Amino acid sequence: MKRHILISICSVLLFSCKSYHGPVSSKENYVQGTFTVVNPYFATIGEEHIFRAHIQISKREVSGLLVVKRMDELVHRVVLTSDFGNTLFDFSIYKDQPYAINYVMPDLNKKIILNFLAKDFSYLVEDNYTLQAKATQPDTTVYKGVYKKQKTFVVVNQQEEVTEVIAASASKPKIIFTYAKGGETLEITHQNFPLVIRLNPLEPSLTED
Repeated sequence: MKRHILISICSVLLFSCKSYHGPVSSKENYVQGTFTVVNPYFATIGEEHIFRAHIQISKREVSGLLVVKRMDELVHRVVLTSDFGNTLFDFSIYKDQPYAINYVMPDLNKKIILNFLAKDFSYLVEDNYTLQAKATQPDTTVYKGVYKKQKTFVVVNQQEEVTEVIAASASKPKIIFTYAKGGETLEITHQNFPLVIRLNPLEPSLTED
């Protein structure tokens, strides 16, 4: 009996310590080097992106209009308003310094939630990743490296468009960012925290009276 318990414990430890190498079959598929991946989705200074946003935090859902705008080379502004025009949160996301909270509604004013949201949006709006390895596959290329001190994988399709970004621990994915093309949903899904963000692009004219 003790032997079976010991084997089970060893198996769990070995599995939990297994290194995560992203959406590729083997870590040996990677070639080392320095690679720059450009994601132009939110890269244009002055351009506004407007989304119908659904944010599921545990059992609570927050919905409204999310506006993402690149203000200059170093900062994006991310604002969520209700359908009645009330501001729910307003972040400034910087490339080279911590985020700033311009406003947040009291119900969302919890440090853990704010940190998760700010980190999510910093990944979402990033336009330039410098990574240290790549794996070429039939339909995609996967780049691996470190972004904001986090193990990160960036998936690029045959058209050289970023389709997925994965923030991971040493052993498993933690947050998955999906960039859908052609007007489809952008999605941020946490693997170890009950937070999902879905963003459906809207034309600016659809938000005007």
